Amino acid sequence: MPPGKKLSARPYLGRAIRILGEHKALTGVVMFLSLLVTLMPFVVSVAFSGIFQILGPQAGPKPPGMAGTTAPGGSIWDLAAPLFGRTDTSWLSNYGLGWIATPLTLRTVLIVWASALLLSQLLTFMRAWVVAHLEARLLRGIQQNVYDHLQSLSLDFFTGGQTGALMQRVLSEAAGVQRLLTQVLLSPLVDVIVLLIVLGYLLALSWQMTLISFILAPLVLLMFRYTSNKMQQAARGMAMSGRELGAELEETISGISDIQIFNAQGRRSSRFREAAKVAAKNSAGMQAWMGFSNSGAQIFIAMSTALVLVLGIIYHPQFGLTLAAVIAFVQMTPQMFGVVQRLIATYTQYQSQVPNVVATYELLDTKPSVMEKPDAKSLGEIHGDIGFKDVVFGYSPTQKVLNGMTFEIKEGETVSFVGPIGCGKSTIMNLILRFLDPEAGVIRLEGQDISDVTLSSLREQVSKLSQFPFFLKDTIRENVRLGKEGASDAEVEEACNLAHIHDVIVDPARMPKGYDTVVDVQVPSGGQKRLIALARCLLRKPEVLLLDEPTENLDADQRNRLIQVIREYAQGSNRRTCIVISHDLNFVAAVLDRIIVLNQGRVADEGTHDELVKKEGLYKTLYELKNVDPALLRTRTGNGGGGPQGGPPPGAKMRGMPPPGMAMPR
Repeated sequence: MPPGKKLSARPYLGRAIRILGEHKALTGVVMFLSLLVTLMPFVVSVAFSGIFQILGPQAGPKPPGMAGTTAPGGSIWDLAAPLFGRTDTSWLSNYGLGWIATPLTLRTVLIVWASALLLSQLLTFMRAWVVAHLEARLLRGIQQNVYDHLQSLSLDFFTGGQTGALMQRVLSEAAGVQRLLTQVLLSPLVDVIVLLIVLGYLLALSWQMTLISFILAPLVLLMFRYTSNKMQQAARGMAMSGRELGAELEETISGISDIQIFNAQGRRSSRFREAAKVAAKNSAGMQAWMGFSNSGAQIFIAMSTALVLVLGIIYHPQFGLTLAAVIAFVQMTPQMFGVVQRLIATYTQYQSQVPNVVATYELLDTKPSVMEKPDAKSLGEIHGDIGFKDVVFGYSPTQKVLNGMTFEIKEGETVSFVGPIGCGKSTIMNLILRFLDPEAGVIRLEGQDISDVTLSSLREQVSKLSQFPFFLKDTIRENVRLGKEGASDAEVEEACNLAHIHDVIVDPARMPKGYDTVVDVQVPSGGQKRLIALARCLLRKPEVLLLDEPTENLDADQRNRLIQVIREYAQGSNRRTCIVISHDLNFVAAVLDRIIVLNQGRVADEGTHDELVKKEGLYKTLYELKNVDPALLRTRTGNGGGGPQGGPPPGAKMRGMPPPGMAMPR
């Protein structure tokens, strides 16, 4: 949303209201209790004016036989008066409302008054309890919808954003929709109903006094119009600064080791301090404008009440009112303005929630960049033939990572992609998994265009060991089971056997808790974690296995285990396709059938390791860079100069130096 554009939640109100439809019974109870709670103070005021009408010796003219006279028994409790303080009530009968002027005894009026006071407190508690349950259900449902939608979005959505900001949108901004429903829609609806009932009663008493009560209302509206835009700007700033604060915190937590290594705590604290300062400033601005709006409304309420009292005392005979009716107006005017103030505050609340509501629904309206076709079919049984034909892809219009990429991989082949950083190796894996879609060209799996099949069936057949595997803060068993929902313990152990990590897990000396060992807490070894992640990939027995830098963090023993895994899994009796990205070219040479060399978005060369090192090509250069002649390496001593003490002799040429313009491999 452009910064200067006025936000509006109106396009999303219908969708938000439909969420309430999922909780009809609870919403109905909330509405009913809210109506009673809001009406009770007015009932108390009317009953009190009735008491004043009965007992006040100077309460004004009394119709014969009503207030101020006793029944035959002569008891004070039998004094009676109507709860409608007009001197002339005969006209009510013309509208079928004569019952309103029915005299009630003091005993009855006191019971009504006391009951209204007691019920007001009891119903307030009941309403708070029910509202809390409704709000909890609404919030849980909204956050679950946002969370589920996030999981459906394509990979490119997450690569450009900050984790902390996304967490803020799910945990905090989604709550704005819940507040929109309960505080901006339900509560005002009840207030409007009560306001109409009270206005009807007051208009029946005296339209002149009712008009006096609202004579200052235009000033309130003018003030409200001025403050609403200010509050929306402050609310938008609060939302943005909250995201920035969350992002700063997430970056610091995730990068704490590097921050401490480089003694960067001071710089990070300075960044966080600035972000917190902006957030506090926006929050203070929001509170200030809300306070100004509420205080201004209170001032106008006090002025209106004073005006009603003064003019009521002076003109009540001309208006046909008793002084008891004037007292009713004096009591009900601030109560009525309290309802009006809540309605005004509702709009204030609406303005403060608009940025959150808009942000939440914009997120829910975000479509995955990779979409299934309406007629997408299941991939079915495959054997791992993969083909790229003239595939073009770029992360920006001006930078093409793949530019006409074409190659074929046959069933059962173990193939490695090798090339400089940024040549598109990881992009190829993401395209095979349909985390991304090519701009042009076709990708086929077993002869089928992968854009014609369902994503779930494709990913059932293709599994990937990421360079930085994800782990739940849970047991090894549950982390492996993430690869296949409902997998039995026996299947989990079989997968760990395939990954050659089972014997490590069940070794009491290494992991006393076995499969109940908590990953990320009790498994500090990066190599062990990588083999556990590999077991997760093998659990579903995919026909295509993608390995991204599989030897990273592996010691010699773990590296040999991995080589054995690939030989058994990809080159065994059930030959499956295995694609490897690795800068460990000795590992590549040991296990790969074929090597495809990439450069500048195309296939530069391909062949076996032996074939490629015989050529004077890019692969040989990369291989030599990884295998520098040890005789040329010297321990740096003294002043670090060249020669026997400081490195290669002057003028010596190091074998394997990259040609000009080519990046060093990582």
